[in-house]
Order: sequence, then structure tokens, then C-alpha cells
Amino acid sequence: MRTPVSHYFSHNFYLTTAGHFHTRGLLDSISEIGVDRVLFSADYPYESMATASNWFDQALISENDREKIGRGNARRLFGLK
Repeated sequence: MRTPVSHYFSHNFYLTTAGHFHTRGLLDSISEIGVDRVLFSADYPYESMATASNWFDQALISENDREKIGRGNARRLFGLK
């Protein structure tokens, strides 16, 4: 049985918000790979952390998803408490 490519993406990759502060792109990413594999980030010093944070705070996503993307997923990935 062949494993679909989507399986590898949803089990081996994480996506970040760096470089594209667009809610539609974020929602598409969540739809494709799942909210548990998306991390908030900004490509400092090339991007403004204020711009990234303001966008993320206003993005039309649930508060549960915001918590996961904003900190929960990174804590789990890096084994932080």
C-alpha cells in the first residue's frame, strides 16, 4: 500500500507564519496540515514583530487555535514546560 504525500506533510513537517501574514493563507495551511503543525513566528529582523503580533492577535481563528499556534505547538515540539 502506498502512503499519500499528505501523510508525510501532516506527520513530518511544521509550517510557520513567518513571511506571510495573511489569514487566508493561515486557514489554508491549517486545512491542509492541521492546526497542531502550525507555529507562530516572524523572520526578525527582516519582519516586524509588532506587525506579526498585531496580525496574529486579530486573525479570524478560534482562541483555541490561536493558543496552539502561538505557543502550545512550540512547547510540545521542543519539549518545553
